[in-house]
Amino acid sequence: MLIVLSLANPGLAWAQSNVPDDNLTESAEMPVLSVSPVVIPAPGRGQGLSVRVSAPLTGSDLPIIVFAHGNALSSDDYAPLVNYWASQGFVVIQPTFLDAAVLNLAPGDPRRPSIWRYRVEDMKRVLENLDLIENTVPGLEGRMNRDRIAAAGHSYGGITAGMLLGARVIRPDGTKQDLSDPRIDVGILLATAGRGGEDLSDFAVRNFPFMNPSFAEMTRPVLVIAGIGTSLP
Repeated sequence: MLIVLSLANPGLAWAQSNVPDDNLTESAEMPVLSVSPVVIPAPGRGQGLSVRVSAPLTGSDLPIIVFAHGNALSSDDYAPLVNYWASQGFVVIQPTFLDAAVLNLAPGDPRRPSIWRYRVEDMKRVLENLDLIENTVPGLEGRMNRDRIAAAGHSYGGITAGMLLGARVIRPDGTKQDLSDPRIDVGILLATAGRGGEDLSDFAVRNFPFMNPSFAEMTRPVLVIAGIGTSLP
């Protein structure tokens, strides 16, 4: 297990987390503790779920962010963003999903077609094992606010977080599947996929149903950040 201490610029904490006021000045630096891997048992997954946990060293009643990485990335990525969030008074939990390049899942692995579903199950598994996480990370016990939980994700991870927040996957037959979780209050979707619809190829319709979500049922507060890329002359 690797434990890393870092110093991040502090700021105002969200959701009434009790971070000492003397750590909220522009000139101060709030230490952040990052612990990896914390391994959560995952029967039926084929291997345990490895997560990274980052939190400020001080403060209590800390809201939780469960962060879903993009395709082929892992919990070792996004350090600047995660450290910043932790410095603001959040506990950030990053699962490493089965599509992570570091896991080197074989192309023919039977789990591959359902990785999108495994991702959602992994996020829920994190929430079901908060006791284990608190007992594993030094100094974290009793400091998390389990009534204030956000799901966040980037790219493929945005699709994952969106499903937890109420977005529905539209199957080829037009039916929608609800994989939302009532424990999630709010969300952040960074460069996530939109409605694929008729723009998807027949192959994508059959194999990547998650690329055609419906957002009509996603009624919880969500910040969606998207952009259009341009080429420099």
